[in-house]
Amino acid sequence: MLTKVAEFRAQPAALLFADYCRSQGLQVKLELQGEVSVLMAAADDVPQVEVLLTEFIRQPDHPRYQAAAWQQSQSVKLAHKVNLRPQLAWRQMPLTLLVLLLTLAVYAWQQIDFRAAAASLMLLDQAELWRWITPILLHFSLTHLVFNLAWWWLLGSKIERYQSSGFLLQLALSSAVISNGLQLALAGPNFGGLSGVVYALVGYCYLSDQLSGRQRYLLSHGLFGFMLVWLVLGFMDLLWVNMANWAHLGGLGCGLLWAFLSRDRRRP
Repeated sequence: MLTKVAEFRAQPAALLFADYCRSQGLQVKLELQGEVSVLMAAADDVPQVEVLLTEFIRQPDHPRYQAAAWQQSQSVKLAHKVNLRPQLAWRQMPLTLLVLLLTLAVYAWQQIDFRAAAASLMLLDQAELWRWITPILLHFSLTHLVFNLAWWWLLGSKIERYQSSGFLLQLALSSAVISNGLQLALAGPNFGGLSGVVYALVGYCYLSDQLSGRQRYLLSHGLFGFMLVWLVLGFMDLLWVNMANWAHLGGLGCGLLWAFLSRDRRRP
């Protein structure tokens, strides 16, 4: 029989600690209850798990936990099984999935009738207010689409789980308007893509972790640096693709501003 030992609001920490317990021969299990990961342990193992939990809270960054996670990933055929039931996914991250599906649908529309899709969604008429948002759904190559959706799925789903769907909606809409508006003002209306919003998510997740002292979004200095270098290369016109550089810059600034303004609502 399994007994509840602890609750984790940060799923990566829960997975890391559970792996470490298993590496010590303890019988533990994680159950996802809403936004909380509940750690269950066999009754006989509870005292030892509690001792290990105290050590983990004191030194969560100790290398032994990463080593145990690596060991488990090598010895278990499928580590950290994720429940991908559609009902659960829609309940946990409905906005992330909705934007992903809409973007895929628009890309399919572009393959059928590119002119109609572009004419309907580009920011061609500033009086039609939806056009300040809809360019984020347009993508002009498969690489462009995959790159943006991968970042949206990775970071948008985390923000939606750790904050809320409403917060992600505010962040996405505000960054869409700012990035699209800046690109329109400085380069014209011939642009599209989710990358302005993606840069907002990158900026928000990185600065949010830095200001809060927690590692919820796990966006490393290296990845953040890569995105900054990509932004600079775009402005220098050294890339092989046309970039909506001002949209990227506007989105990044919006995300950093959101992280700064919301810093007081987060606690270590």
